[in-house]
Amino acid sequence: MNHPRLQSIPHSRWGCLLAALLAALLLTACGGQAPDNAPSGDAGTVPSATATAQGEATATPEPPAQAAPAGSAAGDAGPTVAPPDLAEPGPVATISPTERNMMYEAAPDMQIDPAKYYYATLKTNRGDVRVQLFADRAPKTVNNFVFLARQGFYDNTVFHRVLDGFMAQAGDPTGSGAGGPGYEFEDEIVPGLVFDQSGLLAMANRGPNTNGSQFFITFGPTEWLNGNHTIFGKVIEGEDVLGKITRRDPQTDPNAAADVLYTVLIEESDTSILPTPTPSPPTPTPTMTPTPFAPTSAADGTRPLAALPAAERANYFNTAPAMEIDPAQTYTATITTSRGTLTATLYAAQAPVAVNNFVVLANLGFYDDMPISQVQPDNVIVTGSPDNNLPNDVGYQLAAEMGQVPTLDIGAISYFPMEQRPDGTVMSSGSMPLIALIELPDEVAPQYPFFAQIVEGVEILPTLTTSDTSESITISQGAP
Repeated sequence: MNHPRLQSIPHSRWGCLLAALLAALLLTACGGQAPDNAPSGDAGTVPSATATAQGEATATPEPPAQAAPAGSAAGDAGPTVAPPDLAEPGPVATISPTERNMMYEAAPDMQIDPAKYYYATLKTNRGDVRVQLFADRAPKTVNNFVFLARQGFYDNTVFHRVLDGFMAQAGDPTGSGAGGPGYEFEDEIVPGLVFDQSGLLAMANRGPNTNGSQFFITFGPTEWLNGNHTIFGKVIEGEDVLGKITRRDPQTDPNAAADVLYTVLIEESDTSILPTPTPSPPTPTPTMTPTPFAPTSAADGTRPLAALPAAERANYFNTAPAMEIDPAQTYTATITTSRGTLTATLYAAQAPVAVNNFVVLANLGFYDDMPISQVQPDNVIVTGSPDNNLPNDVGYQLAAEMGQVPTLDIGAISYFPMEQRPDGTVMSSGSMPLIALIELPDEVAPQYPFFAQIVEGVEILPTLTTSDTSESITISQGAP
């Protein structure tokens, strides 16, 4: 598996399964409503503890294809440390971690002083990890972390995802990779602050500006995460403890033993242990220049993108194509895979933007020799990431046409949902299709941008694996 970020808009059983798949791709969450007895915090400083209606999906950064030497395996992690005796546990520490899930509806008000220095001690059953927090460079993120730590939100949670040579992820009250505080807040990406070393503390997310409570600590350089995750601290003591934390992947074995984060203790100081960073020069804001699409029907029948190695097509464009199809016409896609041929009906009348995009990319040869990135048996297939590095795709998003195809079956095709904007618009990947491997409940149709249905070759779908490819997609057009 390669290294993406993660995102999803989960609904129903299929949605939660999809969110779990996405969790494997990055740092994830398929949340739900908060419990009815979710406590309210201290007046003036704690967000109101009402449930949010929509779950969140936290993006999980993915490791490089090759793993580093192993750390502690489940059941073979050595001695543990007893829980600390806390004189004053946080106000929500007295309820179970799962009851804290989705308990707030808004990020906390600013309560730290960005001119001060903050230190966090992560008390774990393997020992202590002390981190200096970057309040000067990521004040909102540090404020959020300090707030949750002081509330006891992190108490007795687990390191739910720990991958060799990559990172240790925690901060989910459900321990599944699917939980969070119930709110989201924006990224704080600082020029010059990059994933170039071990011991960096950063936020997990499910896409831009979707931070919550989940965080991770790197085991080494992870440069593919640059610009995608907010870095807000650096380990200053106890980096050896990270090597003792039990390695586990909830997607491989959700019942594997996990190490405990007893609590996070916060200190405020007037002095810095780490050297004071030199301010980076201002970074000019680039002007996006749309890359024109090549003609979709060259006279000589060439497919220009097919001549490029698949990996070089990642982020190749930065704007969607102009409308080139006739929604009154019928379109059929012939999908040739390494296991056989599939035929799909495209719903141009119901989802013209999605179908137009798919037709244009197919005619350009974008999908030729495309890897199959993820297969969740009895759930979903994900393809359309040219460098097999989710969520890298064609380079732009589409405004999703939700709920336009009412009848769904095995082989229904939707674009990968990426994020929901403040105005409610759902944005999907510009090139990554999800292909359903199960019959979908009726309630799924309104929640995903389905645009096609495989009508021939459905029996091939369960045989596809991540070792297979989509060799080509060709489009035929006919009168209605």
